[in-house]
Amino acid sequence: MSQNTYKQSFGEVETHLVNSIPDRLQLIAKQIDRSINDPWTRAQAIQIVRPQAVGGVAGAWPDGGPSEDEQVARVFWYTKNNIGYLNEANDLYPTAKRTQQLGAEDCDGITIYVCSLLGTLGFTTGAKVISPDGSNWHIYAMAGIRPHVAPSKRIMLDPTQQGSYPGWEPGPQYQRHIYECTFDEGKALWKKVR
Repeated sequence: MSQNTYKQSFGEVETHLVNSIPDRLQLIAKQIDRSINDPWTRAQAIQIVRPQAVGGVAGAWPDGGPSEDEQVARVFWYTKNNIGYLNEANDLYPTAKRTQQLGAEDCDGITIYVCSLLGTLGFTTGAKVISPDGSNWHIYAMAGIRPHVAPSKRIMLDPTQQGSYPGWEPGPQYQRHIYECTFDEGKALWKKVR
């Protein structure tokens, strides 16, 4: 994976030549780590999972706060309802904050967004990369739950697809080729499933 950096009117831009799915996953892990280390991401995540305001006043937290399932669901539905899906010809790997500013992104950017928000809340996150034919790849987020710090269950999160919900995945005909990974401190711990 090679990299170049350019200064633009809207900030600094890095370009990367990504040669493989593992390269793609490493770059996504790097952007998730950058996002988690940005205080904006934690503030955004808390805003999303906090109880809804009633009459302009934030709701009270239930004992212990929202459950893991509820936090994951709130991040999923917020993303699905507020971040548009763009099928881009060139893969871009923005931070979570940039995706929020743009209001739309491709599956890579949305995966970074979801994993960053959940990661800053303490969830173990990862991704699943699938393809029906070995050349047309799609990626979506995974979150570990029960408990999120040492998960015994994982939930798939693909807010890019019409009719999707927390736990939904594309059908087996789209999963003939699969990579899975866990993101950990800027690294993607990946394996090829098939």
